[in-house]
Amino acid sequence: MNAEPGRIVAVEELFRSEDLLVRRVAGFGGPLCYVTFASYTDNRTLDRPGFGEEHFRARRIDAIHVLSRENRWYQHPELMDSLAAVAAAAAGYERVIAYGSSMGGFAALHYGATCGATIGLALSPQYSVDPLIAPFDRRWPEDIARIGFRRDTGLPTLPIQYVAYDPFEMHDRRHFDLFAAHSPTIGLPVPHGGHPVGSYLAETDMLRSLLEQIEDGSFDPHAYAQELRRRRRRSGHYFYTLALRIPAYRPRQKVALARLAVEVQGDNPHYRSQLGCALDAAGDFDAAYQVHVAAITMANSTMFQTHNLMRHHEARGEYDRAIAIAGQLIADYPEVLWLPLERKRLRRKRRHRTLLGRLGGMLGLDGLLERWLY
Repeated sequence: MNAEPGRIVAVEELFRSEDLLVRRVAGFGGPLCYVTFASYTDNRTLDRPGFGEEHFRARRIDAIHVLSRENRWYQHPELMDSLAAVAAAAAGYERVIAYGSSMGGFAALHYGATCGATIGLALSPQYSVDPLIAPFDRRWPEDIARIGFRRDTGLPTLPIQYVAYDPFEMHDRRHFDLFAAHSPTIGLPVPHGGHPVGSYLAETDMLRSLLEQIEDGSFDPHAYAQELRRRRRRSGHYFYTLALRIPAYRPRQKVALARLAVEVQGDNPHYRSQLGCALDAAGDFDAAYQVHVAAITMANSTMFQTHNLMRHHEARGEYDRAIAIAGQLIADYPEVLWLPLERKRLRRKRRHRTLLGRLGGMLGLDGLLERWLY
């Protein structure tokens, strides 16, 4: 199954349906294979890289990547067929590690053993998002409302699994407790790592270290946690998360922490955009606008930086400009289901600034006015 060192890498589709894809990137040689599960995404196509694909290619480690087009936590009717394809491809390796983050972490720990893995590694995973099992987690209500949850029983469990999570993130801490209560689990607390903790670990170069130590069996949780704490100020995500957790009544402290995130990782548009939002919250709109514009013009910016610029204009009461940006986002990202709701919300706020809008709101005619006027 595993090729000799020096062989040309082979990329092969092992399974494809409308919603699931299994892709093998192999031929590097060696006894180890990763099985990765893709995370939550707004890029709803199967023709994208798998989770960690570039990393494992660069390290010349064979990997099998499972991707989902929809954010349904892999609750698809054809799931077991896709896992059978993974298990068949992984059968020739001495060691198989299941790996994922958040939604992908959920799948890695629940389905890794079915794929032939004996070790699981998950970053900020959910034990479940089924309201009957984890009613405390309401972070993805629109997605969860569309899921028909599988009721799989008798699936094998991993002999050992590692879970990296932020203990100050209430939901992730409770999910970790559920994993620990049901399976042999080694926890790796990442204080103020946010959700998910992968960015924090990557920026401190501790993600690579974590993978390598789990691969060779040398992982020491206590020593790792000490080194992670020592390196925490190398991570912009650390300061970004701290800024998010500062209460609204301390806006200048929020700005100061957001500035530190930008100083540590100046090439990250996400952190720069957060600084713009912090300046907006502090009422420094002119400075905020310049930061937002800088963020959206960065080479690796995403729709979220443009969305924050939209929120900037909303905060200034510039609803026409905000609605125009929302319309452009909808045109550019038609697969993102919550963007039309944002435009609808902005239109309602603009309408309520008028006498007719306020009267309509008092009479409960918002929906009717929405249809007539927009």
